Amino acid sequence: MITIGRTIRWYNNYIDEVNFCKENGFDFMQIWFKKGQIVLDNIPEPKIEYIKKICFPVIFHAVFTPADIDLYGDTLLDMVQYLGDTEVIIHPVYNKENVTENTELELIEKTVEFSRKVKSRGITWYLENNSIIDKFHYKKEELLMLYNADNYVEQLLDVAHIDNYEHLKEIIDVKYPKCLHVAGKHFSKEHEHLSLTQGDIDYNLVFKQYLQDFDGRIILEVVDTDEEIIKSKEIIEKAIG
Repeated sequence: MITIGRTIRWYNNYIDEVNFCKENGFDFMQIWFKKGQIVLDNIPEPKIEYIKKICFPVIFHAVFTPADIDLYGDTLLDMVQYLGDTEVIIHPVYNKENVTENTELELIEKTVEFSRKVKSRGITWYLENNSIIDKFHYKKEELLMLYNADNYVEQLLDVAHIDNYEHLKEIIDVKYPKCLHVAGKHFSKEHEHLSLTQGDIDYNLVFKQYLQDFDGRIILEVVDTDEEIIKSKEIIEKAIG
């Protein structure tokens, strides 16, 4: 079953964001997690208890270096289970100046270890593909190495991280995604996350030609005006029929 969510505007009031989701038919919100902390500005402490009290579905999106998986992975999983959830996303990052040919190998090692923990808790986790600016976990060959080493972790495909449609096809061919990030992007730019009304990505083409069998979560990574978020959702709904 396809469900559509959106990344929270972390600087807004939490209740306002929940109400916006409910009023516009979003199934869930994505909340960022970094350095062991929930990334939300206008929310009472303890944040995790408040999120649970409000009872609107969320999914955590953890921004982790390979080392962070060891440092904060257990805290992240504890929060997921506290909310009664069974899915979580990790976006791998690294200091770009220090990326080497061993960085992907380090990520693979930590991924395999983390999958053992996640699987033992009955949780599904997604690893996000990077854009060219991150310099690792971006090329087809890198993704293939990781998914050959660990067949438990699922792929989160960030469509706005592609260079072109051939790059998109290569990523899909490595491992078919069960979760998507969607946003607008110009192919001439290395990295952008725009409203779907902007940029070069034709989402009707994406779903008709490349992701025609997709069945899972779609997350709008559009941090924009209410109007642009609603328009972006309408574009996706039309594309998936």
